[in-house]
Amino acid sequence: MASLEIDRVKKRFGAQEILKGIDISVDTGEFLVLVGPSGCGKS
Repeated sequence: MASLEIDRVKKRFGAQEILKGIDISVDTGEFLVLVGPSGCGKS
């Protein structure tokens, strides 16, 4: 069975650190939904 794991994600805009140490785990049959306003960086 397949799964998705993402470990220690970081995102910066210049010197500003927006995300730090984000971990995500999605197992087979589960869904991950990113919700936010248009233009906020979901993709």
